[in-house]
Amino acid sequence: MNLKNLLKTIFFAFGFILTLNFTYGQRTITGTVFGDDGETIPGVSVLVKGTTTGTMTDGTGAYSLTVNDDASTLVFSYIGLETQELQITGNVLNCTLKLAETEIDEVLVVAYGTMKKSDKTGAVSNVTADEFNTGVVTDPIQSIQGKVAGVRITKQGGDPNSGFSVKIRGAASFGSGTGPLYVVDGVPGVDPTTIAVEDIESFNVLKDVSSTAIYGAQGANGIIIITTKKGKLNKESQISVNSYVSIDQVAKRLDLLSADEIRQYVTDNSIDFTDGGANTDWQDEIYRRGMSQSHNISASGGNEKSMYYAGFTHTDFEGVIKGTKKQRTLGRINLSQKGLNDKLTVTTSLSGTVEYNDYENYGGWGLNDVLYQAFRRSPTDSVFHADGTYLESDRMFNSKNPLATINQIQNEREAKRFNGNLKFDLEIIKGLVLGGNFAYTRDDQESFNFTPTYSYKSEGSAGRSYNNYSAKLAETTLKYTNQFADKNNLDLIAGYSYNEKMWDGFWAGGSKPASDYVMSNNLELLQVVNPGDIGSYKGASKLISVFGRGVYNYDEKYYATITLRRDGSTKFGDNKKWGFFPSLALAWNIKSENFLRNIGFISNMKLRAGYGIAGNENIGSYNAVTIMKSSGTSVNPETGETVISFEGDKNPNPDLQWEENIEYNIGLDFGFINNRISGSVEYYNKTLDKLLYQYDVPVGVYKYPKIWANEGKIQNSGIELDIHAFAVDRKNIDWHTSLTFSKMYMNVISLGDEEKYDIDHIWGASVNGPGLVGGETNTQIVEPGKPLGTFYLYKDAGLSPSGEFWFETAAGGVTRTPAEDDKFYMGNALPDFDMGWSNRLNFFKNYELSFTFRAVIGSDIYNGTNTIFGNATGLLPNGNVLSSALDEEARGLSDNATVSSYYIEDGSFLRLDNITLAYNFNTKTIKYLKELKIYVTSNNLWLLTNYTGIDPEMSYDGLFFGVENFNIYPKTRTFTFGINATF
Repeated sequence: MNLKNLLKTIFFAFGFILTLNFTYGQRTITGTVFGDDGETIPGVSVLVKGTTTGTMTDGTGAYSLTVNDDASTLVFSYIGLETQELQITGNVLNCTLKLAETEIDEVLVVAYGTMKKSDKTGAVSNVTADEFNTGVVTDPIQSIQGKVAGVRITKQGGDPNSGFSVKIRGAASFGSGTGPLYVVDGVPGVDPTTIAVEDIESFNVLKDVSSTAIYGAQGANGIIIITTKKGKLNKESQISVNSYVSIDQVAKRLDLLSADEIRQYVTDNSIDFTDGGANTDWQDEIYRRGMSQSHNISASGGNEKSMYYAGFTHTDFEGVIKGTKKQRTLGRINLSQKGLNDKLTVTTSLSGTVEYNDYENYGGWGLNDVLYQAFRRSPTDSVFHADGTYLESDRMFNSKNPLATINQIQNEREAKRFNGNLKFDLEIIKGLVLGGNFAYTRDDQESFNFTPTYSYKSEGSAGRSYNNYSAKLAETTLKYTNQFADKNNLDLIAGYSYNEKMWDGFWAGGSKPASDYVMSNNLELLQVVNPGDIGSYKGASKLISVFGRGVYNYDEKYYATITLRRDGSTKFGDNKKWGFFPSLALAWNIKSENFLRNIGFISNMKLRAGYGIAGNENIGSYNAVTIMKSSGTSVNPETGETVISFEGDKNPNPDLQWEENIEYNIGLDFGFINNRISGSVEYYNKTLDKLLYQYDVPVGVYKYPKIWANEGKIQNSGIELDIHAFAVDRKNIDWHTSLTFSKMYMNVISLGDEEKYDIDHIWGASVNGPGLVGGETNTQIVEPGKPLGTFYLYKDAGLSPSGEFWFETAAGGVTRTPAEDDKFYMGNALPDFDMGWSNRLNFFKNYELSFTFRAVIGSDIYNGTNTIFGNATGLLPNGNVLSSALDEEARGLSDNATVSSYYIEDGSFLRLDNITLAYNFNTKTIKYLKELKIYVTSNNLWLLTNYTGIDPEMSYDGLFFGVENFNIYPKTRTFTFGINATF
């Protein structure tokens, strides 16, 4: 089945699911709903218990509902009134609803506070712990992959030591960071990998500027608020244990020729070849079945005055490439205490992380890049000599035994992280609260590298480096909340924020160690140390801000949110250090109007609109000034001594200033049939202006050849759809399903001022490998009028009689040697749309089934692996190629690797990201056991795609993406068994 047709089928199936249980019945029940005062109540939800069959009362409080004959109970509910369940005793059933003591509304965590979901004015999405993806999660952000429309969470390959790319609404920039701001329990800038998934209560994703504006520059690319678990009020103490063990395997390997296939090729073509006599599968030699495990224990409890939560987690991720692994141990304590007659609340959080990483080089095509060396190495060669030493071969240039590299070379890191924060809220008078938030973060990393003298083609080397990062945060806020004239509600906040970041480190190394035994533990034994082998650095930046926000609503019908923030950053020029960033959001609760109040099947309808400007300072420090740096050594002509030379790294720019994200957002929240079906649809348009980039400038006009400036502009726009439905709600089964859909455009408006900086395009997305050098390896272009991800290549026109590629020319002919003007725009790496489909089923009381599909449709991918290893048989017989290279040669291809449109493929895919089956034991008769669940999970179990490479998933980082080179860590498939218990 065609992939696009399959996606259409899924959409149709989802639509069909939404209609389940709403359409059948055999008798009609009528009645009227009254309040305590005897007045009738319009808009009351009337639902058959255990089903999704229901209606609402009309303007007179009357209802009519067709039900099955076996229906026994009706449920009557209305916001602010107590829900009533009445047995069906006839065809007429009246009901009286009483005023509820409390009204429950889902709470969203937003910047500097919380709000009821019904009060939101911006684009905010919430994912709670029971909705997380399960199984092996190397990064907490992976647990919400595919769960939030407009948020792309991707990872190219399965390296446990690499992180995920997270882009909210296609954040892009020429020269600065584009990841979101993570705010953990009110502390901005915390690394989310320092949090165990088991310790997280919820994710709240703030997508539009009106929602993120109060964080100013820090939130320019969106905000992900992570709320960790706290003790539960008036809930007895409990201890939870969560453990799993997982098996990891390579999902797909390269289809390389075997030793016998190479021997047959040699025979068929009468080639003189020295056969090594072995049958080695080099992928078998460097790959393994990974084993991962995670163990978490937590304790929590609380009362009216004090609450606590403590968690401890140890994880061990073993990668599928031998020699790659990650071990991580995390500890967290959250405490909360009330005092001064409950007017003062103090909360504190302490967390620590210890991490060990073991790396292997694989990202290039050098001597120590294990993937490249394994793919190109002859399978007729053995791994070892007869005496057990590694067999090395010079069949090809720059060749080395990859297994020897894995086992001989040290490339390790140890990291220690600490996060601590203290918050207080003091109610001065009713409605007026003074708040303080103080946090400290420290991240220490130490790396160890060693290559022994006996390593092939090496004289030996050793090195160590130490890197420290720390951050200090001090914030004060004043919050005021009041309701006046009965229907007017006002929330105000004003605050001051001081954020200082510091970093320093050093490195030392050299070559020719006198002893291989001590590895990198005694650098004194290095016999050769050259200039540049030892160095150090230190730097700092400060961000100071004042901010305010006002939220007003009238009768929970009309809403307005105004946010103002003024940021000052040391990263910018003396003339432009301060920026002012305002936003405005409005909302209209249409359901509260009389013309919708009596339409029973509509339970929510809210229109939202927002506009705002946010700054972006995510570039390195000191880019506005000239820094003198070492440029090597020279001879002092006066003394004849060797001295260190210095040069400036760039020109100063006192007008270097903030990037600006100017965005407007229009959204509609909806709910039908008592919110059995609910969701939102959003349209956004944002202009990324004054983009920061390092430009080339002419020496003579400028002192140095580089300068940082604000010139470029990118426009992003898109549509997001998020739908949730309780498709089935019966006695023995309930099914909650949700669908996310997003379509995005990212167009380049301008690159620079032609009078100042002569730049009309930027090349990138290169293909790496032997035979490919210089600018001809680039596959994409960034230029005004074209979307990001645009491929710009020679256009394939078939083969010449001698088997070489022909290419189309701009004049309409063909040529073997095209000029740069003969390149064409050949597709785009941005998807037409992407979607996620998540499902959670509970059936027969004890069983749970959850599964998540994720799809990317319409993206183009450049298959760099085929360019190098599938192009033709030029690497044979001393090297290796894909089996498809034999087919290429059979059709007449005799060319070397050439970057062209021939290797562009459709990268659309549909992936079963996660599937879990769980069983909950009945623990009612076990005194000390509250809950016990066992489960089995598989990640990346199934993939549907027409792409012929290893995997079609791309990371959308920076300006360039959409190239799959051969040197990417393979995607994995995992199978997990886990157990959760609460005592």
